[in-house]
Amino acid sequence: AVVSTQSTGERRVASLAKAKMHYKESWTKALKELINVREKAQQDAKHRLLHEQTLMEHARLRYQEESKLKEKIPVVEPVKETAPAVDENRRPDNKIMMARLIDERDTLLRTGVYTKEDAVIVELNSKIKSIQCST
Repeated sequence: AVVSTQSTGERRVASLAKAKMHYKESWTKALKELINVREKAQQDAKHRLLHEQTLMEHARLRYQEESKLKEKIPVVEPVKETAPAVDENRRPDNKIMMARLIDERDTLLRTGVYTKEDAVIVELNSKIKSIQCST
């Protein structure tokens, strides 16, 4: 009976040791998975941040380029002041003037800095229409 109790006790100790080992392995595996998930989340966040920084940098460069173009382009203003006064006796060649104004307008629109609603483009369109009406 003592041998049987000892054998049962040893089996129980062995079973508990085996359960403990299984628990330890499961716990270690779970911790490793948790670490992997956290690392992946950090990498994803880092990639998102880098992507957003790249987008912001592109936007900043585009804005700087547009600002430079806007500084260079207000060449249209002198056209308003230097346009010769139309005199009944001395009319400028309307076709040349209209071609120049259309070219100026189209060039400004192609830069992408100006839209059809901008004051400069509206002014050019009104000058083009006035030349068309006078011919």
